[in-house]
Amino acid sequence: MSPSSVAAGPLRRALLGVVTVAVTAAVITGCQPSFGGSPDRPAQTSTASPALSPALLSSVPVPMTTTTAQAGPSASGSPATATASPARPASPAATPNQPTTPPTSTRPTTTSASGPAPVGAGRIRPGVVYAGLGTYYGADGRGNCEFDRLSDPAMPVVAMNRLDYENARACGAYIEVTGPGGSTVVKVTDQCPECEAGRLDLSREVFERISGGLPGLPTVTWRLVSPASIGSIQYQVRDGASQYWLAIQVREHRNPIASLEVRVNGSWVALGREEWNYFVAPHGLGPGPFTVRITDVYGQQLVHTVNLAPATIQTTNSQFAQH
Repeated sequence: MSPSSVAAGPLRRALLGVVTVAVTAAVITGCQPSFGGSPDRPAQTSTASPALSPALLSSVPVPMTTTTAQAGPSASGSPATATASPARPASPAATPNQPTTPPTSTRPTTTSASGPAPVGAGRIRPGVVYAGLGTYYGADGRGNCEFDRLSDPAMPVVAMNRLDYENARACGAYIEVTGPGGSTVVKVTDQCPECEAGRLDLSREVFERISGGLPGLPTVTWRLVSPASIGSIQYQVRDGASQYWLAIQVREHRNPIASLEVRVNGSWVALGREEWNYFVAPHGLGPGPFTVRITDVYGQQLVHTVNLAPATIQTTNSQFAQH
């Protein structure tokens, strides 16, 4: 063996060891499974949301929901109680419908088509006779209809039961009441919230007249009438009204008022009637004057001009025809 062969032997063995180690490592590496999945079966991607720690949960926004309280037993087992609305509205200075700041628009948000407002039949109909119990109270002309105190305390007036009051539709109506002692025409000036349908709560003088002095509470009959001598129709704009909140009342009308409309931009806009006997434009109709059209239960219509003059009686020169 030559010296060169002796020297080359260890070198070849060393190189062979290096190659063997490299091949062994490659084989071992190639046999390990893939943590992401093999090429023909990719790993599945989870769609579940990760769990949140309590610290993260406290920062997640929760949507607000509005619930309506339902009447029912209280937690103690006793029945829940509700507070009834007052029969009379708040004073004009505290009227909730009047905005504290002027809105961006002085016109109503809703309008109606031009033409007469529909005249509903209503509960009190011409030509129909009604019956109910007759009672009495200390009437003075004031009440839910928001009329003034009587100049003559003996003037016959009546408070109408809640159903026939019909959200102030009966206000100012004249009805003939008949009892054991005779008949009398009375004017509706108030509401009797606790009275059942058909019942009339009369002023004391009227009650004594129609009861004929008989003991107890008589059953009376009554019907709508259209009196002869009534004068002219009047209007009153409620105290506190402005170009941003308007409330108009009709007074001294011979027949019950079915609707009130105001001319706005060439169209008639019907105003809603409140239980306290005013027709209201909650967003106002500007500074006025206003062209107003009223319709009675017979379908008759009258047109008048009403000024924005709160708490002032405005008298016209016309009246509905008698029926």
